[in-house]
Amino acid sequence: MRILNALLPLAAVVSLSAQDITPKIAVFVPDRLIANTVRGRQLFAELEVVKKNLEEKLKAKGEEGARLQAQLQSPSLSDAGKEQITKQLRDADYEFKKLQEDSQAEFQKTQQKVFGQFQQEVGPIVDAVAKEQKIQLVLQYQQGLIAYGEESWMLAFTNEVAKRFDAKSPAAPAAAKPAPAAKPAAKPATPKK
Repeated sequence: MRILNALLPLAAVVSLSAQDITPKIAVFVPDRLIANTVRGRQLFAELEVVKKNLEEKLKAKGEEGARLQAQLQSPSLSDAGKEQITKQLRDADYEFKKLQEDSQAEFQKTQQKVFGQFQQEVGPIVDAVAKEQKIQLVLQYQQGLIAYGEESWMLAFTNEVAKRFDAKSPAAPAAAKPAPAAKPAAKPATPKK
């Protein structure tokens, strides 16, 4: 009799329906949220501006080095002139490398700030939608990590988060144009038949 009483709780666990033990899962696609929301584009526009400015500075410094290199190849240049341009070229090369390091550090700092702000604003919305929809697991989509997924199902959760993200964010400037509907960062692969 003791064995039977010990097995009764196990029988109750085994009799659970598949619905009771099947987790409800959603997929969150941050790239889609960034591309398809006014607030997402606003946040990441700062990062693009910083990137463009840094690239322009690096390009100008690189052109300066190329100009000095061309001068150094001039056959009419005296030995003293070659020595002076060689020194200028060495200095320009050092400045270019320093500018690269500084630019990378500045870009990474801005990137961390923007991603931190994005996470701070989106995180609570993702949590709220997941709780409302009784989702136990939200996977963040990254290109190449999902071999197959039905696209409309994968984007349903992100689309709901996007609506709330834009609704919660401050009004966008009148000049901001909505982006055309975009697909996720990479279209999930379809299974081979």
